[in-house]
Amino acid sequence: MSNMPIALMEDSPPYLDFSIVAKEDRAASIKQGLKQYVDSEIVTITPMGDNKTQVIKEVDEWMAHLIDREHNNLISDKYLKFCRDSYEAWKDKRAAPINGTPIAEWAQASPAEIEMVLNANIRSIEDLANCNDEALGAIGMGARTLKGKAITYLKNATDHGAVSEKMNALEVENNTMKETNEKLLQRLAVLEAKVDAEPDIGHTLGIKQAEAITE
Repeated sequence: MSNMPIALMEDSPPYLDFSIVAKEDRAASIKQGLKQYVDSEIVTITPMGDNKTQVIKEVDEWMAHLIDREHNNLISDKYLKFCRDSYEAWKDKRAAPINGTPIAEWAQASPAEIEMVLNANIRSIEDLANCNDEALGAIGMGARTLKGKAITYLKNATDHGAVSEKMNALEVENNTMKETNEKLLQRLAVLEAKVDAEPDIGHTLGIKQAEAITE
């Protein structure tokens, strides 16, 4: 089993913040004789549970590095997809996706507790449930209790989901039986209608059978 901290594990991507900064275009500056600037997209990378360590890279360089690492099986497809989706969400002016259930939507935690967790750069209940001692230290007092609450919340949500799936399966099965019964009743009604429309059919068949025996 890996000893890598949960904040750095490949399937627990870091938190990503994108922005645009002015970067000098050195070649253009030399050509024009004065400084020329271009827009440059950068990403600020912060490990989950670490509010002190940040790495800043140009997006193109960072993405090329990720693709190379994924090609060499150093990170997972899931990790790369999360990073790409985060970047595309920023480009589309949408909120970057959160890897799990947002802490901000956790009804079992108080506003103060949510603020403590967010300040430690932990943004999902799943991340809180899996955070290591370093991340707990970043949260502060009551962190272990919050982690326990997160674990319990996710377990209950999973159990409830399993029960819901069973209930849905039973409902589908029940509806199928109802449809089958309705079709059988419809066929029976059609047969009864035919019998009512031809009341002498049984008598006629009986005479023909008797004649055949006599012959």
